[in-house]
Amino acid sequence: MPLQENRAVFTQETTGLQASGVNLSFGEFRVLDSVSLTLTPGSIHAITGENGAGKSSLAKVIAGLYEPDSASILLNGEELHIRSPREGLALGIALIHQEPLTFPDLTIFENILAGNLPTRRGIVDWASAKERSRELLQQLGSSLDVERVAGDLSIADQQMLELAAALSHDAKVWIFDETTAPLTPKEIQRIFKIMRELRDKGRCIAIVTHHLDEVFDISDEISVLRGGVNVAHLRTAETTQAEVVRHMVGRDIANGAHSGRHVDGEVALRVENLTGADFHDVNFEVRRGEVFGIAGLVGAGRTELAQAIFGVTPWVSGKVELFQQSYKPTNPGQAIGAGVQLVPEDRRGAGLMLERSILENAALTSLSFFANRVGMVSAERERDSIVPVLERLRTALRSPDQHVGELSGGNQQKVVLAKALVEPPRLIIFDEPTRGVDIGAKEDVHKLIIELADSGIAVILISSDLPEVLSLSDRIGVMRRGTIAGVLGQSEATHDSVIALASGGTQS
Repeated sequence: MPLQENRAVFTQETTGLQASGVNLSFGEFRVLDSVSLTLTPGSIHAITGENGAGKSSLAKVIAGLYEPDSASILLNGEELHIRSPREGLALGIALIHQEPLTFPDLTIFENILAGNLPTRRGIVDWASAKERSRELLQQLGSSLDVERVAGDLSIADQQMLELAAALSHDAKVWIFDETTAPLTPKEIQRIFKIMRELRDKGRCIAIVTHHLDEVFDISDEISVLRGGVNVAHLRTAETTQAEVVRHMVGRDIANGAHSGRHVDGEVALRVENLTGADFHDVNFEVRRGEVFGIAGLVGAGRTELAQAIFGVTPWVSGKVELFQQSYKPTNPGQAIGAGVQLVPEDRRGAGLMLERSILENAALTSLSFFANRVGMVSAERERDSIVPVLERLRTALRSPDQHVGELSGGNQQKVVLAKALVEPPRLIIFDEPTRGVDIGAKEDVHKLIIELADSGIAVILISSDLPEVLSLSDRIGVMRRGTIAGVLGQSEATHDSVIALASGGTQS
């Protein structure tokens, strides 16, 4: 059937989009199991759940990126068989991705109207294309120069191009798939403003996210998925975050704080007047069995300090002792050999090889540990050592031989953690360990950090999530402009005292 003949038309009496009996498998792995979803005109519907719950997969089935095993999708009461994203868009269903899909070498207007350029007598009408693009961007509150090259834009502005493209097709169903993940708070509010305007015009809006603050900020109703199955449909105004969390993870989430611990172990790491390219005169110490938090604003030098301690980058001057021995690694291998591990901020870029298996990734820093007498890696020993660590971290996977790139973000993070724990370290540095993971995986990471400290391992926790730092740390070093501005004990560490030090004030 030609695409134009299959276009649905919305009226005031329409019921929007109804998907039911959605089943999707990748090989033998069932991703979605009889999932249903109804999107109503004039309503914002949050689709939430843990990483790997099937949220994005459902969005991609509805938009035509994935072909389901079976499904019934109705738009305005008419059944659709969407075979591609292009067909979905032609039917009025727009999917806005987490990472914008743009042609970086083309102009803004060419991206907005790609495949939909106006013509006159069979020739592209470039003037009309530019004018039309300006009009679409203006509807979104954007004044971007349509003749700029798209590759020069920020992620937020690239998303404007996807939104404008959807407007050009007069989309009636808008699905935002983790769209806010790479955005700043200000940029998120700009997207939310657009969502509300679209809702008020009678569009069907869905937002896929595991951030509950966003769910309760923007949505009118909530669908919760767990393990590829519908587990709840709730009115946002009639529920609570605690109830949604219980549905997401199937249990109550405990407070991960371990306030009240008394740490008096030997000094594991002593840093004196350490200076590098992005930090200077840093002084602190971490004791055995302690969680030492490092807080601070973006750009304060926290990650750079961690990389220097792990041997990624050199420091210029200063002194570091590890268990009372001089310590100055020139590469990560030397740091690992000394019993130091780093869980990096960028798990995909610095922590994993996405096209290799879970086992291969987890074994990377411990190859000598798995070697037999003749220096060959023992696959049996590798599996026997790594699989229990993955199970301890509650990693959701089909097989340890599965490519790590196929896992959800939270489970990829657990593979990075497993890599750091195969050989128990003496000191472990966590740099933003829960960024981009769902609430269930976040709880697992918090429990792990406490368990490691309780077992006597020295822990450094770097995080922009202030409640996380406050709840897990025994002491907190606050960085500002490349140095430690102050160290707070548990009794002194509050939201206000940390922010005061991070922004240049003094602790009260």
